[in-house]
Amino acid sequence: MDKDFDPTDLVGQDAAREERKAADVFDRDRFVVDFKWLMQHKQGRRIMWWLISQAGVFRNPWRPSANEMSFVAGNMNQGQLLLTEIFTIVPDSFTTMMKEANDDAKRRSGQRSE
Repeated sequence: MDKDFDPTDLVGQDAAREERKAADVFDRDRFVVDFKWLMQHKQGRRIMWWLISQAGVFRNPWRPSANEMSFVAGNMNQGQLLLTEIFTIVPDSFTTMMKEANDDAKRRSGQRSE
């Protein structure tokens, strides 16, 4: 706790709370703008697809070891946080990203994409 904190200064506490709230709103607004910028580029969507794939959000987290399963579940949680941001900020990008990843997989396997 701050050494200058005065528990009796309710007005000061309210002002500090409002400053923190304003800073949080500023940070979130900037994040949303940055996230939209990332997801409007094919390269950004490829990186995001790689991140959520590496997190294992599309795989079963079950492992025989509780420690390993906890680790996998933690990775999945991070990927799910990214998916939540996608669906909240740029929901149409997920379909685009999924189609692009599917087309890339077909190209790698020698199939034609439609």
